Amino acid sequence: MDQPKKSKSKLQRKAELAKEYNVYVSAYGGYANEEKERPIVDIVEKVAARVSLKPSYLYTIAVGEGLGELYLDLDHNYKNNKLLTDKKINGFQTLGLDFFSSPKEYPRFKKYLPKDYNIHDEYEPYLAERNERNGKEIVPSAIFKDLESSIEAIGAVLAHRRDLFIKYRKDYAIIKNPTEDETAYWTYYFYQAEDDARRLLRDNKSLNIFHSKTKSRKSIHIKALERVASWHYILHYNIFSS
Repeated sequence: MDQPKKSKSKLQRKAELAKEYNVYVSAYGGYANEEKERPIVDIVEKVAARVSLKPSYLYTIAVGEGLGELYLDLDHNYKNNKLLTDKKINGFQTLGLDFFSSPKEYPRFKKYLPKDYNIHDEYEPYLAERNERNGKEIVPSAIFKDLESSIEAIGAVLAHRRDLFIKYRKDYAIIKNPTEDETAYWTYYFYQAEDDARRLLRDNKSLNIFHSKTKSRKSIHIKALERVASWHYILHYNIFSS
C-alpha cells in the first residue's frame, strides 16, 4: 500500500476515504499520535512483526474494538504524562475477544502466541455475559495481565483469521490473489463471524469487498469496510512503520 501524500490535510484525506468506501471513517490515529501514547505504538510494532501483520492494521482493529475509548482515552491510564502498560485488560469489553479462553478456540490460535504465553501468567479465564439477538449468553473471554499480553492475544487471533481466509480462498478455488484491502476486509470479517465469512466466500466465489448493499453500521460488512477505510486514514498520520 502506498503511503499517502502528506500535502493533503487530515480532513481532506478523511473525506476522500469516506467517499471511496462510502462509510464513516474513524480518526483512530488520535489515540497514538502523542509522545505520551508511545508505549502502545511500541507494543503494537513488536507484536505485529512477530505475527506478520501490518502494525497500523493491528492497531486499527484493536482500537476499533474498544481499546481506544476504553483504555487509551482514559486519563487514569496515564501517569507522569505516559501511558501505563501494566493495568489489566478486559478482553471482552476492550478487545472483542469473546471466546479467547474457550477450550475449543484457544488451541486454534495458540501457535500464534509467544511460546511462554500461558494461562494464569498472561491471562485468567473470564465468563462474560453478552446480549445477542436470541437473548443473553455466557462467553469464555479473558482478563489479561497487562497491555502487551492483550495485544499479543488479539494479534494471534487476527493472524489465525487471516490464515483462515487464505485457506478458504484456496479451498473454494478463488484464483484471484487478494489485494491488501481484500485481505484486511476478510480478515476482519472472519474475526467477527467466521462461519458467515466462509459461507460468503463459498457462495459468491469472489473477494469483492463491496458485495453487500446494506448501509447498517451494525452489520459486519459495514464494520469491516469502516476498518479498512480507517486503516488507510491511520497511514496518513505516519505513526507506524507500515
